Amino acid sequence: MLGIQGSEILIILLVALVVLGPRRLPEIARKLGRWSVELRRAARDLRTGLEAEVGDLRTIRDEIETPVREVRDDLRQVGREIDEAGDVRRLPWVGPQPETGPTADDALADLDEIEGDGTERDGQ
Repeated sequence: MLGIQGSEILIILLVALVVLGPRRLPEIARKLGRWSVELRRAARDLRTGLEAEVGDLRTIRDEIETPVREVRDDLRQVGREIDEAGDVRRLPWVGPQPETGPTADDALADLDEIEGDGTERDGQ
């Protein structure tokens, strides 16, 4: 971006003096000064507001990233365990043990029976 140099400002002031006259030039200069102050204040307020919003978004992102990272790590660990076990059904049961009814071992035995020769599917 090119800046205005001193000689250019002098030429602009001389043209403004000729066009506006010596009486209106100070009044116009004061108005331009006030507008400049208001624009700077508005820009500063806008910047402050945007920085606060961005800070809030960063905080939210950080709060979300931690549980997501933990779940991702847990899934990687489960994937490694599956790869090591070779068969998903042979992973150790880590949930609560039922007090009544079939156990996890009973469910696996039933699954082996169903998948064993395929004759017990669909009531055949």
